[in-house]
Amino acid sequence: MNKWWWLLLIVLLWAALGFAIFGFQPAQKASAAPLPGEVNRIVSTAPSLTEILFAIGLGEKIVGVSNYSDYPPEAAKKKKVGTFWQPNVEAVIAAKPDLVITLGFSQQKNLAERLRRIGYNSLTLNIKKISELFDAIETIGTATDMRVEAKALVSGMRGELRNLSASAATEKKVRVLFVVQREPLRVVGRQTFVNEMIELAGGENAIGPTLHKYPPIGAEQVIACGADVIIESAMTGQDLAKQKDKAIQYWSRFKNVPAVRNGRIYVIDGDTVSRLGPRLCEGASAIARCLRPGLFAR
Repeated sequence: MNKWWWLLLIVLLWAALGFAIFGFQPAQKASAAPLPGEVNRIVSTAPSLTEILFAIGLGEKIVGVSNYSDYPPEAAKKKKVGTFWQPNVEAVIAAKPDLVITLGFSQQKNLAERLRRIGYNSLTLNIKKISELFDAIETIGTATDMRVEAKALVSGMRGELRNLSASAATEKKVRVLFVVQREPLRVVGRQTFVNEMIELAGGENAIGPTLHKYPPIGAEQVIACGADVIIESAMTGQDLAKQKDKAIQYWSRFKNVPAVRNGRIYVIDGDTVSRLGPRLCEGASAIARCLRPGLFAR
């Protein structure tokens, strides 16, 4: 027997000895932190999460919300625990929650990890797409023993979106420039949930693929995009009619753009299209009415 066979035999013997001593150790799967069995006090760190909680019947169990959690109106009366971008860990702890629900970006993820280390239950959710919203609603329902209500909400929303999409699909797609701010000019890119809403409403994003989700653009890109419709999301708390007048004035410099030439400039409620939550269908319907006013008037 040559030296290579002896080497192979030694390796196999060591492997057998290791198995006899330690046994087979399967790879460990990552697991979520355990959730409480009963939840009576909930803190929400984002307006969209607050809306989900109210929508599945948990409004009375909410003991803290982020600033600008103002829908439904009862949400505005809840104790505030910091901003969306900077949750206040001391305020969260002072609310004595059974469960803290956060989003998955770094500031809120860090908050959740700090809370877990000191013994608080937290649930972190990634909600960047419509499908993830539905998953998040059902996850919250499971964590709070509101499975039936969560499933009913998701089912109803899916049905509304299917009906909207079916109605909008009967006509040619409309090219849409969706504006999130004017100074500097910044628009909705294709890798966003707002783009999903545009497509559900029978539209097509007039801006092509971009590096950023909400890219800044210049006058040349505005002219080149050939938008049939321009939609702006309104600033909270301001009169929509006045904002539309300002929008028409701003866009008047782009007379070669079909949307400007044909007077198809709209301003819609910013909250319904900026918060990926239970009012998703309302936001998508608002976009659809801008794209196909005749169809939805009927």
